[in-house]
Amino acid sequence: MNLALILDVLLIILLLATIVYAMVLHRRLSMLRSEKEGLETFLEKMNQATMKADASLKGIRQSAEQAQALLNDPMVKAQALRDELLFLIERADGSAERLAGSASGKAREEPEPQAPARKPARRAAPAAAPQPEKGEDDGARSQAERDLMNALRNVR
Repeated sequence: MNLALILDVLLIILLLATIVYAMVLHRRLSMLRSEKEGLETFLEKMNQATMKADASLKGIRQSAEQAQALLNDPMVKAQALRDELLFLIERADGSAERLAGSASGKAREEPEPQAPARKPARRAAPAAAPQPEKGEDDGARSQAERDLMNALRNVR
């Protein structure tokens, strides 16, 4: 056989392989182009969802700030009232001890308790303010007792 014929046959085989490979590559590129369009639509939808979520988070943040501002003032007032009531309760306890001591004939002087230096533990609020019994004279009550009764009435 002729060497030229062998080289021609080899060249034909290589050209056929190149054509087959080019066809396979063309299919893959077409598939990639179609997936690219789908990927672009997916990314666009994802971007829209992200923007909606961001807007929702801003709305939630604003609502939380408004709720905090709305609740902050009553909370501060309630804490002040609680501290004042605790102070009045301590004064009333001291007055009750002095009254009990003077009633039993043991008149002893105890200094009036000062405002608490630290926050005391929470105490349960009384179910209802005590009502004066019939025949009780408001003039016989100490200032601490009157203050305590007024504070309890105002809590209602």
